[in-house]
Amino acid sequence: LSSGTAYYGVAEWGKEQVVAGINRTQQTVAFRLDPINEPVTCHLQLAGQLVSGHKTFWFCMWVLGKQDYTSGRPDFPVMANAPKNGMPAMFIISVALHPDTLGGKRIPATNWFHGGGGSAVDHTANSTRHFNITPEKGILVSHNDDFPRLITDGDSVLMVSSRSKWFGWSKKHDPFDPEYVVTTGDTIINYTQRRIIWINNWLVKNYRVDPDHIALQGYSMGSAGASALAKAYPDYFSSICAFNNGFRGTEESDPETIHGTIAENLPTNLKGPDGEVIHMNQVWDMTTPISKSRDLPLFRTWAGKNDNNNRMHWAPDLIKQYRKADSLAYGMQISWDERLHVYETLGMHWIHGYSDTAQTYRDNLAYQEYFSNRQSYPAFYNHRLYPNNNDPGSGSPGINQGDGDNWGTWGGWHNWDLQEITDETDRWEVTAWLTGEAAYANDICPHQSLTSDLAIRRPQQFNPEPGSAVKWYVIDLSRDDTLQQGNARVDANGLVHASGITLYRDPRRVRIQFVSGSLTSVHRPLSDWEASKWRLGQNYPNPFHTSTTIEFQANGNEAVKLVIYDYLGQKVKDLINERTPAGPHTAVWDGTDDKGKRLSTGLYFFQLQIGSYTITKKCLLLR
Repeated sequence: LSSGTAYYGVAEWGKEQVVAGINRTQQTVAFRLDPINEPVTCHLQLAGQLVSGHKTFWFCMWVLGKQDYTSGRPDFPVMANAPKNGMPAMFIISVALHPDTLGGKRIPATNWFHGGGGSAVDHTANSTRHFNITPEKGILVSHNDDFPRLITDGDSVLMVSSRSKWFGWSKKHDPFDPEYVVTTGDTIINYTQRRIIWINNWLVKNYRVDPDHIALQGYSMGSAGASALAKAYPDYFSSICAFNNGFRGTEESDPETIHGTIAENLPTNLKGPDGEVIHMNQVWDMTTPISKSRDLPLFRTWAGKNDNNNRMHWAPDLIKQYRKADSLAYGMQISWDERLHVYETLGMHWIHGYSDTAQTYRDNLAYQEYFSNRQSYPAFYNHRLYPNNNDPGSGSPGINQGDGDNWGTWGGWHNWDLQEITDETDRWEVTAWLTGEAAYANDICPHQSLTSDLAIRRPQQFNPEPGSAVKWYVIDLSRDDTLQQGNARVDANGLVHASGITLYRDPRRVRIQFVSGSLTSVHRPLSDWEASKWRLGQNYPNPFHTSTTIEFQANGNEAVKLVIYDYLGQKVKDLINERTPAGPHTAVWDGTDDKGKRLSTGLYFFQLQIGSYTITKKCLLLR
């Protein structure tokens, strides 16, 4: 809490003179800083409703600009240099039709970054249908990257709409000086990144946003900005989807005057893992760490072999980054197909049309809402080293020329159960599989099995000491057999990983276990007698319309859990969670979720767990 007095004045652009009583206050004006009782806030400009029924809210904020980018208020950082002090910034919130806020529950937020020729207005709920950016549980936050500045055009001076590429601009940049060009020796400050982070913090405080479920999505220039933000603040975000990102520097006629050229490679205010200064070219690539955090959010990217955009185009340098990323155990899910840069015509492998059944579910905004920045995940990598995995080729543009696969993915088939991750001090486990059922047939893995390496990213409690021993197991859940096992050493960075892990197409699922060197396997294979007693019985009818009955056997000595999951592996209902007497039992599922809501037609899974033993089967609900 602080207070004081100051004169306040207003001057026209390009003029600095202020005169008392004319454009400056006659007397000093009292001010006070009280972040607790009078916090800085965003201002609602417009509230409306889309044709789709989604409510939208347009907000504006005014940035704080100072030459010293470290001198902001405790609750309001410097987001611009002095010439842009007080400039407005706009963002739009689109709310899910049925956000779940019962009992004070918080909701997920997904940030959308537009491309170089777009704006936030173009990307509200139910728009951008080729990516399906409509929220289902929380909100879509569409931001604007606008950097208006003056330029000379012959004898005229014009105001043009420029952009910061979702990063920032130089400390010295004066957008109202038409002759200004960034020079060697200047530093690029991440003003725009700071603004996005502050807005999200504001949403957490004022809009019931869950800080553990904040995701990023962007197209073209927006994908570059989303990637850079995820690299700079990796602990803040849960997942990122980058569409048509070339992962290249910033050389282009317009941004040159803001960021400098690739050759200049100007420094930024960011610091790397060892405290080193991060330069502009490092900001945009796919693999260079630009923060002290070891792990990135779950990262997905799509590109097109027919993309000829000047910065985002398909080329050998992009494929070089793909191959390096696949080798570094980040677990990036890299996909490509026949797409152009602008989606004027659909018909690519991952996007055949606008309906849900003609697209991949992976890039849906609603899919990102399930992931958390406080949950570990299996990072599958080194796909290119094993049989049956796709290959993007050399980077030669175009399709049908024998240069790699026209479409493919590294990691895009891989799934895991977000509800069944065990992350404890002495063990880590996950249930994993390859996509076997999906609304869009092209999402289904064409192979019965695929092999890759696996690392544990974002571990919460399972952090064995570097150099220590771990054991790992791959257990078939349907037969309860140990399919693979091995020993590994934790690397110098504390990363736990294993080589040659094989997953199978759903419904065949495996449980992957890592245990510390002080433990033996936490898995005991079922005997034939136990397997026959505990095996999940058939549900009938299957397919079913209104309800289905599930039969199973229990031995009466351990707790029984029977859970319903959707085809994405998300839990929809607990049917049984109690100790159950020995003998045969039945459970009836009426096709509703935990709140009694009728679920739509689709594939669902029953999972029975008795003690540490788990068996899964599928059924089809018809409406």
